[in-house]
Amino acid sequence: MKRNILYTGLIAATTLLTLGSCYDLEDMNRDPYGVEDTDKGGEITPEEPTDTRYANINLNYRVSKEDSAAYKKQLADAPAKFRKFLYEGYYNDYQRTTNLSHDIYAGYVANNQPKHAGKAPDYNYTDGWSALRWSFFYNDRSSEYRDLVRAYKFNETPEKYRNMFYITRIYYAFLALANTDTYGDMPFTEYVQAKVPETNNVAYNTQEKVYDAMFLMLEQAVDSIKPDDASQYKIDKDDICYFGDANKWLRFANTLRLRLALRISNVAPERAKKEAEAALNNKYGLMTSNADNMQTVPRHAPVEMGGEDSGGDENGLAMCSVAYGGESVLSKDMEDFYRNLSDGGKEYTIKKGRKEEITKQIDPRCLICWYRNNMTSSTLAEGKDALRNDFVGCERGAQAPQISMDPLQYSLTRTVKDGASKDLPDDHWFNYSRPTVWLGYAESLFLKAEAALRGWAGADLTMGAEQYFLAGVKASMDYYHIAAEDADKYIDGIKALNDGTFQGGDRERILEAIITQKWMAVFPNGNEGWADFRRTDYPALRTQLSNFSGGDVPNGKQIKRLLYPNSESQNKFFQAHPELQTANTQGTRLWWDVSDTNDAAGNRQQPNNFR
Repeated sequence: MKRNILYTGLIAATTLLTLGSCYDLEDMNRDPYGVEDTDKGGEITPEEPTDTRYANINLNYRVSKEDSAAYKKQLADAPAKFRKFLYEGYYNDYQRTTNLSHDIYAGYVANNQPKHAGKAPDYNYTDGWSALRWSFFYNDRSSEYRDLVRAYKFNETPEKYRNMFYITRIYYAFLALANTDTYGDMPFTEYVQAKVPETNNVAYNTQEKVYDAMFLMLEQAVDSIKPDDASQYKIDKDDICYFGDANKWLRFANTLRLRLALRISNVAPERAKKEAEAALNNKYGLMTSNADNMQTVPRHAPVEMGGEDSGGDENGLAMCSVAYGGESVLSKDMEDFYRNLSDGGKEYTIKKGRKEEITKQIDPRCLICWYRNNMTSSTLAEGKDALRNDFVGCERGAQAPQISMDPLQYSLTRTVKDGASKDLPDDHWFNYSRPTVWLGYAESLFLKAEAALRGWAGADLTMGAEQYFLAGVKASMDYYHIAAEDADKYIDGIKALNDGTFQGGDRERILEAIITQKWMAVFPNGNEGWADFRRTDYPALRTQLSNFSGGDVPNGKQIKRLLYPNSESQNKFFQAHPELQTANTQGTRLWWDVSDTNDAAGNRQQPNNFR
């Protein structure tokens, strides 16, 4: 892939850094700038900052007056560009970048399309699909990020754009997390600094260094944003995540920092504790309700939600499941967890005949998220269940004849296919216009539960692991608008609360309970579900039936990462570093993934998450 990323709409024929008089930019202490000394071949020469912690992530250069004037013009385009930056960050080509890989590897869904079998869903790296994630991050999102932060910084009044500068950086760190947790080591420093790296000669950073940079970006942003400063430039309608609410962005940043801290808890426990406690003690706190959820509103959504009346890409999972005719279906893993985590599920009946019916119970979230199996075109169009059937999940890695588009023998997302597609009915949760949550309040409570279990401390950590576990399940039920009676019954029946798990003192057993319910709450975010599974080896997912990796992932093992795109072989840095090439297998664990899930015989190993 060529990384000669062009900054659209700026100065087409001039270099970014030119000779000439430059603007002096404010706040040199927190956000130090430097001067590009062209007499030294473009070497960056910092301006004696008193705080050098952020030297590797700052925009340590100045630009000419001419270029600054061009960036100033870009400010008019900032709202539209910011909207695209937010929207396409996770949605862009969702099926090929996420659903056929991450969502399946996380255990949430299974592939039911025979033409996809033997490809990415079954560990056979498919460059035409998976490489899109890499190119979208570096060619599109990084370009938008660069245009935005340069416009906010390189103008006559950069202080006015301080909040938006750092909000943009928070979201870029958020996108970078999904990228590094997919690949591991990756180019990052030059992109954080909003530079245009040399084509096909871009340095990689180790994943540890990428995490260092993300932690610093979040710390600096939270310390720098002034939520009560009325003079700050603000994007509201086109901020389709928080609609200009800086306090919500701050709470999101702190919650994201805690997520990152727990990600490295096995490989760097001391650093993890330090970062977590910094987030938990920050004055702005973590998420406080489902109103703080980091989510993406589909374009095909009511205007009052920030949607565009013209339509466009819809809810990603609903499209892959119902709109595409049943390609993405409920996994057997998820069906089992819906049925087996609580003795207090909601009852439903299966009609076996005119007067005969069977009563079962299941997690109430299943009843609103999934149809029963064997749906027909007419029942899908009407949004009605096949009451003679049941909820049926598909084994991941199943091949023909187990998978077949006709009949639809597995459960599809509960989506109104025809008509009312901009409605958000509580009994058809995955309607096309339903926002997708990428980091939510329920997850934040499970993060706190694990932090408490690990003995970490903070002003925003006042309860114990069991209390946060309960609160996390309740927040998930509230998010799905589950009736209080059904939610309470389910929570009262959770087996981990009634079998001595939390009272026995076995931290590994407690962690399994926390991560399993967290995994349920994080659904359908396969980015996070897969990452947490690799980190903790929870929940106890089945091993895929098929492995078409050609030995890239040893038989009996779980996939651990995606390959770098084939085009990276043209990158001179990649060519010069054999360690990158050696580690470029789908069976290679990432930096924070300290042990294999299964042993060499394919048997699940006992996790060890408290080193």
